[in-house]
Amino acid sequence: MILFLVFGPLAAGLCCLLFQRGLRTIPIFTYLVSMVMSLYVLASGRSMPFELLDSFGVKVLFDQAAAWFILLNALVSVAVAWHERYRGRHHYFFILLAFLHGCVNACFLSHDLFNLYVVIELTTITAFLLIGQGMTTRHLWNALRYIFLSNVGMLFFLLGTLLVYESSGGFSFEGVVQAPPTARAMIIAGLLVKGGVFLPGLWLPKAHAEADAAVSALLSGVVVNIGLLPLIRLEAFSPDILFIIQCMGIGGVFAGLILAFFQRDLKRLLACSTISQVSFVLLAPAVGPIYAFAHGIAKASLFLCAGSLPERDLILLREKKAPRPLALPMVLAALSIAGCPLLIGFAAKNQVGYAVSGWIEPLIIPASIGTAIILAPVILMPQRSASWKESPSWQSPVLLGAVLLISGLFFGTYSPGVWLKSLTVLAAGLLLHSFVFRRLIRIQLPGGWEKLEHVVGMICVALVFLILGVYLP
Repeated sequence: MILFLVFGPLAAGLCCLLFQRGLRTIPIFTYLVSMVMSLYVLASGRSMPFELLDSFGVKVLFDQAAAWFILLNALVSVAVAWHERYRGRHHYFFILLAFLHGCVNACFLSHDLFNLYVVIELTTITAFLLIGQGMTTRHLWNALRYIFLSNVGMLFFLLGTLLVYESSGGFSFEGVVQAPPTARAMIIAGLLVKGGVFLPGLWLPKAHAEADAAVSALLSGVVVNIGLLPLIRLEAFSPDILFIIQCMGIGGVFAGLILAFFQRDLKRLLACSTISQVSFVLLAPAVGPIYAFAHGIAKASLFLCAGSLPERDLILLREKKAPRPLALPMVLAALSIAGCPLLIGFAAKNQVGYAVSGWIEPLIIPASIGTAIILAPVILMPQRSASWKESPSWQSPVLLGAVLLISGLFFGTYSPGVWLKSLTVLAAGLLLHSFVFRRLIRIQLPGGWEKLEHVVGMICVALVFLILGVYLP
């Protein structure tokens, strides 16, 4: 039954490719199966390990951590399929969406390094096809840039995997701890590239901002997580690996915030926010999956709404105002990421605050205030009345918003002290944006750091830092 999570969507996509009938509905059933199975694992607390062949074969683990990510994948896939059904999409989009869903599920279930490498590469190819489906020069170059940088990261991952096999005779995650330090550094660097974290993740703003809104929702909501779950699993095996990944996570949190302060384009702001938020996931591996779930649902909703707005420029958008059917779910999603009570982002952020300790703990509050600052343009976005019947673009974001609210009510904390702290952080961020940081969006950062050769250079620099880090006592 576990294998259906992978082969079910792939078979549904293949049927749609062959028959081209009912292609917008057949894969949705497989997404719903993923949703039901992940909810069952979360409710029962069961863990389902599965191994094919022998110790050199494929290892699969369907546990609580994987269930959060698979549930996220299912909900975002349903929302994107529903959102795109009236937009004149070519039927290949829905086929690729089904393939992507199965490949991403395979990434979340994989529990050995080589199988993980294979399914991540399959996911990268599918994402490449989705990004380039617009067939314009911008889309094609963005897709080629994405797959090239992804392959650079996965080349490091593959070399590290081979070194792990040489030292331990297998591909298990446990073997990474006993592997040479260089192998650990290469594996971590490759996964940081796929997760869009800190210096290895500087490719992310351009790739996610230039893609179509639905593809951006998939990339920021789901695809970046294929690098995060393996990092969470590695953190659990060694305090040294935990410390190194947490250092990269803290760097990513503040790097994403600093970049987002100067973004005038809404989609670029959301993409830079993704760098910061995925880094939060790595700070506390025990609660990382629920934080990734909260961020993925909210970010997918924000990107789906952003693609239907009359303007992406934040200054012009304040003048034209956002239609209320789109503005309301955007505000709800932004409030969730900022940690507003009653939403799942509030519960996830508080759990991260409780789980971290030591040198990271005093940095959580400034990082949370920074998150509220960069999302203030969305939360305070001027709105205008509009008919809810005018366009169905609001339906999927409202569905995702309902998930944020329902899950927040279920997992949230109802302590007055915690509420006061979160509301104070949110208010501080909104006030700082209004009186200080609002002017920064008029400052344009030099674009050289996003050039292909510079991003590759930053990946190599991060690898050097990681090698030095793992060799230090």
